[in-house]
This record gives sequence, structure tokens and C-alpha cells, in this order.
Amino acid sequence: MAADIVSGSGPGAKDGEPTHPRNTKRQYFPELQGIRAIAVLAVIIVHAGLTAGQLELGFMNYRPSSMAFAVVLERFTRESLPILFALSGFLLYRPFALNAIADAKKPDLGAYAWRRTLRIVPAFWLVAIIMMLTIGRDMVTGFWFAVKVLLMQHAWQGAIPSGLESTWSMTTEVAFYVFLPPFAWLAAKFARRTADPAGRARRILVLIGLLILIGYAFSVWTHRASLPPWSPDGQWPPAWIGYLAVGMALATLSAAAETSPNAVLGPYRLVAKYPGWCWGAALIVTILFCFSPVGGQGTADYPTVANILFDQPIDLLLVFLLMAPLTVPGVRSKALNTVLTVKPLQFIGKISYGMFLWHIPFLYFWAGGLLSMDGTFPNYPLTLVIVLGGSFLAALVSYYLVEKPALRLRNTFGKASSQPSMPVLTSTT
Repeated sequence: MAADIVSGSGPGAKDGEPTHPRNTKRQYFPELQGIRAIAVLAVIIVHAGLTAGQLELGFMNYRPSSMAFAVVLERFTRESLPILFALSGFLLYRPFALNAIADAKKPDLGAYAWRRTLRIVPAFWLVAIIMMLTIGRDMVTGFWFAVKVLLMQHAWQGAIPSGLESTWSMTTEVAFYVFLPPFAWLAAKFARRTADPAGRARRILVLIGLLILIGYAFSVWTHRASLPPWSPDGQWPPAWIGYLAVGMALATLSAAAETSPNAVLGPYRLVAKYPGWCWGAALIVTILFCFSPVGGQGTADYPTVANILFDQPIDLLLVFLLMAPLTVPGVRSKALNTVLTVKPLQFIGKISYGMFLWHIPFLYFWAGGLLSMDGTFPNYPLTLVIVLGGSFLAALVSYYLVEKPALRLRNTFGKASSQPSMPVLTSTT
């Protein structure tokens, strides 16, 4: 771990910024690519299960043939999207956390926006345009409707073109991209009231904790009985910000631990000492979660207030347990590293964004829709094979013809490498 930070209060510093910013370098972490692949595969597995009638859905009178399988399917895949939000929180906030805690160079907001645009827009435009010209064309009401879709604001308009249902999360993701820099600025101002790395990290964690509480309260409020099920309010960014905040908290803990050995805080010490045990604990919690006293396991029904009150803290805990051992500087579990860095999983992680975008269109192409209107369902194993294979092939085309050429532009204007990586502190003497 690097030496203690240099205070930003010397001559020439202003607004708490360091006089001599700490140097960083970019480093690739394959474990994070591996868990991204697992999360996207879990999204596809559960959505294929819904289309094939493997989950209970009350308002459609879905009754799966095996409720035990439905419970396992739903409980062991439910953290997939939360993990993806937490990954965004960790990867995007970590440069800001290093700046606030270790006085590393402040992230360039222009580069930040440029990288985010090149990462998500080209592949999304490809699938969005194709869907709006094919299976989703009947829902396109005009020019501005299409513009909102291309700007990833389609979740706000109450109608999402067929084939793009899962991309409501892109609207939330874009909102998080916009939210994160001003939050980081506020957190840095608050943190720099002390020069101690541990103290700075604790101050940031207080603000992040408030985000988690806000998200929890908002989720409860949007699931109250007076609102209709599946109200768009329940998909607004505050309902999901808790998972982004878990990633941001891990970025803060990781940046602090990298800055000073004395800044390894609280439970993060246990994570650093027993990284592999975290996944064991997550497995135990998930098994117990299958027997939730408030119900909801094995279903795709809209959650009740009781479900949110009971389930969301467990979801947040599980995301923390699954992500935390992959974020400790210089510490890795051999078992987790072996699982997450196998080449097939790494390759799936590389093209996982395309698989996420294309799996819903392939459910339409194969089954004719996401939900059965007449109670007949396709074979689940075959559906899963078709959708996994189809989305994999489509993602290959998307990656090599659209995404990879776009990513090469990331170093335009001297911004950043085209390879996935994040900043870490360089060693100091």
C-alpha cells in the first residue's frame, strides 16, 4: 500500500485541492470482469425462466410446475442487476475517491463523459434502431418518441418499444452518471476538512450511507398500496441508488486502504483477512432468503411494502458480500480468482453489454414475446440455450463491428486507454 497522503493545504492549494497531486496508473482487474459476466448471465437466465413459465406471476395466472425450482431461480439471480449498478458505482467513483482521500489527480469530467458515451451509446443505438424498425415499430408514436429512446430517456415516457424492456435500466444508469460528479465534489469538500485518510473516508461513507437510506425510503414510498403495480415511479433512479451507493462505499473503502495501512476500516478488515469467506456467507444468506417470512420468493410479482422493507436490506448485504472481496487492494482469494478469471468467463464479460442488450430481442424472436398470453410456454432449457446462444452471437457482432471501434476513440483528445481499467496509486518512496 502507498504511503500516507500529502496534505492539500500548502501554498498554491485552493478549495482543499492538493498542491502536488498523487500519481496514478491504470490497472485491469479481471475479477470485476468475471463478476460482470456472471451478473449478465444471471439476468438472461431469469428472464428466460419468466418467458418459459418457470416463475410465479399472479396477475397472469402463471403457476410454475416446480415451486422449489422457481424459488431457487429467483433467489439466486435476483442480485444480478444490483451487482451491475454496484459495479458502476465502484468503477466510476473510485477515481473521485482517490482524489478526495489520497489527493490523487482530479478526474477530468470531459474525459469521464466521453468514456461513458463511447461505452454505452453505440451498441445501444444499434439495438434500439433495429427494434424500433422491427418488433417495436408499432409503439413508436413519432420523431420525438424515437429521440427519447436514443437519448436513453424512454423509461420516463411510460412506453418502451418491444425488445427494449430491460433497457429501462439504461435510463437509470445515465441518471447515475450525471449524479455522480456533483456528489463526488460535495463529498470531497466534506472529506477534506481533515487530512487523515481514515477520517476522510469516514466522512464520505456518512454521505454514502445517506444515499442508501434515501433509496430505501423511496423504494418503500413507491410501493405503497395507493400506487398501481409496476408504476414507473418504482423504476426511478432513487429506487436503485442504494446499490450504486454500495459500489461507491466499496470504492471509498478500497481507496482508503490503498492510501494508508491505517485506513483499512471496520468490516473491510475482515474482508481483507478472509476474502473467500464473504461468498460463503453470501451463499448461507441466500439459502436462508429462500425461506423469507414475508413471501415473494419464486415470483415475478410486484413487491409489496413488506417485501421491500424486509428484502432490500438483505439485497444490499448480499451485493456487499459478493463485491467486497474483489475490491481490497493487493488481496485476492485464490478460489474466487480461479473462478472469476477463467478465459470463457472473461470473454463473456468483454461482450456482456451486448448480451444484455440483445437477450430480450431473442426472447421475442424465439417465443413471440416475453409473457405467454394463452398459458402455453416454450421448453425452458431449449429457450435458455437459444437465447444465450443468440445473444452471444449478436454481442460478438456488436462488439467487433460497433463497440470495439468506438472504444478505440477513448484515447482521442488524450483521454484514456481503450482497454478496461481503473486508476490505482503508484508506489511512492
